[in-house]
Amino acid sequence: MTLAKHNLHVAALIPPHLTPADVIAALHDHNTCLTLQALTTGHKELPETNPETRKDTYWYPPDLHPIKTYEVTEAVTILPGVGEWGKKYITFPSCFQDTPHGIKTRADTSGVVLRAEFRVIKGGADIGEVEGEGEGIGYAEWVLVEDVEVQCAWYMMPFVRSSMEGAHRDICRKVVEKVEMLKRQEAIVRTAAKGKGRVDSDGGQRLPDKIIYG
Repeated sequence: MTLAKHNLHVAALIPPHLTPADVIAALHDHNTCLTLQALTTGHKELPETNPETRKDTYWYPPDLHPIKTYEVTEAVTILPGVGEWGKKYITFPSCFQDTPHGIKTRADTSGVVLRAEFRVIKGGADIGEVEGEGEGIGYAEWVLVEDVEVQCAWYMMPFVRSSMEGAHRDICRKVVEKVEMLKRQEAIVRTAAKGKGRVDSDGGQRLPDKIIYG
């Protein structure tokens, strides 16, 4: 059988108030990417990874960088415009490996193999186009990039390509936005804790910061 391959490159600028470590930590929490995929409806961790999948030379040495596998369920639209009637639910294994700069992933389903690597890299333009085409729309000191390769039978490629691009095109941006949201929530919690500390230290009553005498 003749196999076809297609590659997608997407990127998102990391704003200066976030650090590379912030984004890498979010990627190492595999729930981040698993819950941001457009097609994914659920997932659960499996006890082991298929031995054949572990042999893929795509991975860093698994003994140094362990691989975790999840059972993922996706809802794929087969017939648009008819709601649930037009969706097909599929379940497949999706593997994640933490790397120093992000993660590597591999998903296998119905004759389709999809490999995607997320990396935080130093400096670059934000180009979110297929295979790196198109104009950059900005520059930042740090950038999150995703490189995707999908492989399947040639006759399946048009549908697989469309589904893959729809699911992955916005992932980098969504990851950065989620990290920003978490940072805002942490700041709110810290502010609330400081406020409570001031009230407690004042014996349960808030003292004015400044007294003006008439």
